Amino acid sequence: MNTCRMPTPYFVSLPASLSMLLGLLIALHATAAVAAPETELVARYPAKSIASVRMADIALNELKPVREQIEQLYRDEQAACYERFLVSSCLADAKDKRRKSMQAVRRIEVEAKAFLRKDKADERDRAVAERQGRAAEGSRNIPFEGTARDAIDGSDGNDGQPAIDAAPGAR
Repeated sequence: MNTCRMPTPYFVSLPASLSMLLGLLIALHATAAVAAPETELVARYPAKSIASVRMADIALNELKPVREQIEQLYRDEQAACYERFLVSSCLADAKDKRRKSMQAVRRIEVEAKAFLRKDKADERDRAVAERQGRAAEGSRNIPFEGTARDAIDGSDGNDGQPAIDAAPGAR
């Protein structure tokens, strides 16, 4: 009996390798589809766009949840890295991704805080200028010594008695 058999292909378990490949593609697509949490914040606050105290306060309030999302993503990526073969490379990539995300968030925070500091300094300068203006309007030059100083308040300070000059060494 002469049976003709087809040779066994090198990829014996085609369904297993296809399912593994499909799983890898789905995982890659899922990580690419998840946008970094800071992208919306960076789009909303481009460089030098914070121009009011209200906007700076809103930006600072929006930073905390974004930072928490970045940290949560980092923890999730770390956990996923320990299931891979090249753990240290994966951890380095996750750390680099976190650093870049935090850098974008930090830029917004620095800009908002700088605007608030500048506004506070301007307000302080205005208050000082206002106080100096009021002082200049109602100020009188009061001499430090002599009868002119005593004449300003209407008394000479000696209950009507003339001032007696003591000798320089008589004390």
